[in-house]
Amino acid sequence: MKIEERLDKLNEKLQETRFLEMKGLGNEVPFYIFDYPAEKELLIRETVAKLKDSFLKKEINILEINLYDLVLGVLFERIPTEKIIDYEKKKGSNELLNKLRPMLKIDLVKEKIASLLSKEKYNIIFLTGIGNAWPLIRSHKVLNNLQSVISKIPLVVFYPGHYTKYDLNLFGKFKDANYYRAFRLIDYAEEEN
Repeated sequence: MKIEERLDKLNEKLQETRFLEMKGLGNEVPFYIFDYPAEKELLIRETVAKLKDSFLKKEINILEINLYDLVLGVLFERIPTEKIIDYEKKKGSNELLNKLRPMLKIDLVKEKIASLLSKEKYNIIFLTGIGNAWPLIRSHKVLNNLQSVISKIPLVVFYPGHYTKYDLNLFGKFKDANYYRAFRLIDYAEEEN
């Protein structure tokens, strides 16, 4: 199934009462993954923006959390931007990554997301920016820790890679880790570009 067809099905699925009310989940967390080929990132960004606008007109309120922007926000609250830039110039990108990664505690990310959720009532949460946030933070780590924060709102993770229902494979190259609590939102037999 072509990505455009999957995106049409996504649009339909997100509007279903059953999806919005999280029916049929049992005791599972309402986490869904929409995986896609990384080279379709621009199409996904454009689609996410259109979905948010069109759903708002239907009174379906979507919170988009761009993981990359959120992570940068957490880091910049702790360290001035100039210091980060200077450090990278002196030591290089790899050293900067090694320095920043331990400072980026998952609890800080979780608290920031909880704070965003407390500001307004949302019907759906979109988690985007996964590819950009890598390797600062891994998506499976975020998902594992969000289970205590998000349980009453469907979370849709836009994942640039492949999800097998058991593990995440970022960009089709990097095995992120086993994660089996999420549902693949729109299944496909064979994707065509």
